Amino acid sequence: MPCSCCSGESLDIFGEKGARRAVGRYLRKGLPGADAEQIVAWAEEGGLAGETVVEVGGGIGQIQAELLRRGATSGRVVEVVGVYARPASELAHALELADRSAFVLADLLEDATAVEPADIVVLRRVVCCSPNGPALLGVAAAKARRTLLASYPRDRAVTRAFSRLENICFRLVRKRFRSYVHPPAELERAVAASGLMRSRVSRGLVWETAQYHVRPADEILTNP
Repeated sequence: MPCSCCSGESLDIFGEKGARRAVGRYLRKGLPGADAEQIVAWAEEGGLAGETVVEVGGGIGQIQAELLRRGATSGRVVEVVGVYARPASELAHALELADRSAFVLADLLEDATAVEPADIVVLRRVVCCSPNGPALLGVAAAKARRTLLASYPRDRAVTRAFSRLENICFRLVRKRFRSYVHPPAELERAVAASGLMRSRVSRGLVWETAQYHVRPADEILTNP
């Protein structure tokens, strides 16, 4: 069984009220950050016509919604936090995407078969929410037919110090949620095990955004 710290119960800082605020912000202002904009731009570069999208830990599903608006065929949001379901549905209806967007309540670390593979798989600020972040990224990589896009905290002394301070604050207010800073090399190893490799990276002050692509069969045979 997965540990309790990987379950939706541990993500107790995320609630429906915050999700509804996120819906309003997206409808007024668009994507919620530079890393989200980078992910969408990179995904769009390869063309979106006929493409399917899975957004793991996507909350209300802004990124898959944006990709659908720009031409992708269908999208799914995979979440372990059930309170996101209604706001995600409201966003999809507001954008007239309800017939092409779905919300799946599932923990991929517990049941990797809960969602079908997709051309584009996205994890924005997700691996930092679990001690098993690299494993989750590896499971997501196995679902990507074309590309995997992810953002996570930069592995720097200042970021690690902030994470420790943040976790102390969560403990003081009796929240179970904890944040984690995973080394990029550890994330890359998890992705490589599923046949993908990192093709590029963009680094901001706090967040690092990476794109991974599926390695050609001949490249895997010559460089396993």
